Amino acid sequence: MKTTSICFSTGLIGLAIALVGRAEQPGAEPKPIVIDEAPPELRNVTARLWTVNFSPKGDTLAVTAGWDNPAEPGELVLWDVPTRRTKLIRRQKATIRTAAFSADGKVLAIGDFAGTTRLLDPDTGKITLTLPKHEKLVNSVVFTPDDKTLVTGSFDETIKFWDVVSGKERHRMSLPGEGIVKVAVSSDGGLLAAVTWPGKAHVWDLSRREELHLLQASQGQSGQTQIAEAVAFAPDGKTLITGSWDTTLRLWDVATGKLLRDLVGHNAPVQNVVFSPEGKTLASADAAGTVMLWNLETGQRNAALKAHTDRCFGLAVSPDGKLLATAGWDRTVKIWDLKTRDEIATLRREMP
Repeated sequence: MKTTSICFSTGLIGLAIALVGRAEQPGAEPKPIVIDEAPPELRNVTARLWTVNFSPKGDTLAVTAGWDNPAEPGELVLWDVPTRRTKLIRRQKATIRTAAFSADGKVLAIGDFAGTTRLLDPDTGKITLTLPKHEKLVNSVVFTPDDKTLVTGSFDETIKFWDVVSGKERHRMSLPGEGIVKVAVSSDGGLLAAVTWPGKAHVWDLSRREELHLLQASQGQSGQTQIAEAVAFAPDGKTLITGSWDTTLRLWDVATGKLLRDLVGHNAPVQNVVFSPEGKTLASADAAGTVMLWNLETGQRNAALKAHTDRCFGLAVSPDGKLLATAGWDRTVKIWDLKTRDEIATLRREMP
């Protein structure tokens, strides 16, 4: 089959797209909405990528970017999945570390290195609500399934619960000595999990605000190999996966807190994990840019994809379970056919 590669740039910020196996759409190319609040000295700097999220309908990808040493602009870029075109570009000074769509897709939350969390309209990019700041960077944001509450996790050792309408803080949990790296909420909204810098995982019953389990997510030594970075509930809420910089994944029984098995195969720190919608497949990404697919019923690895040439933090499965999206510090987003494991598109950020 003939492969078509198409590249273009937007001029203002040097974005480019390389489409693999797709012909250019007829007609004039629609221009993205651009909201550029980055300092002038950062406007031609291309940022490394952090998170990638599919919208609930699966038609939009939200990608975040940035860094602070050397300075890179914080960015949120929304891509149209069917056409692979940019829809919205929002840029600022502080790195945008994390993002999450609400369940109805009408709100997008972003958290940044400055400790700020904002809610915005994904159609227009307009900020609708700015929450009071965390004392340190916001590593993770997630909506509860009813879209009434946003949960944020920060290096300031707190997890906060915010009213999505009023922006008021409803509740907080503190973990002294444990910077929060990622939080996850179960599909029924009843449980919260968090992994932390010292390699621990916590599980709470949200209705009772009671901690159910304290788990050892990492088997690494004190220091960098101890950090736990990845956590996700299975769609049925019965199991929980954690991943750490000791290169292992650990599967837990949520009801008992019992370790069910370790998944061993990564040769670099695990940065992220995500379940397929039916819960039979797990995808995990590491600091070498490798993405692995696992059969959770057997614990066997089905595939290892060399997705990126640098760290891969961004990992998401489309709502219909057909596509896998990855985003890396090599400044590329890739879309994969989850069944065939073929790379079907690359959204590439052109280097300045």
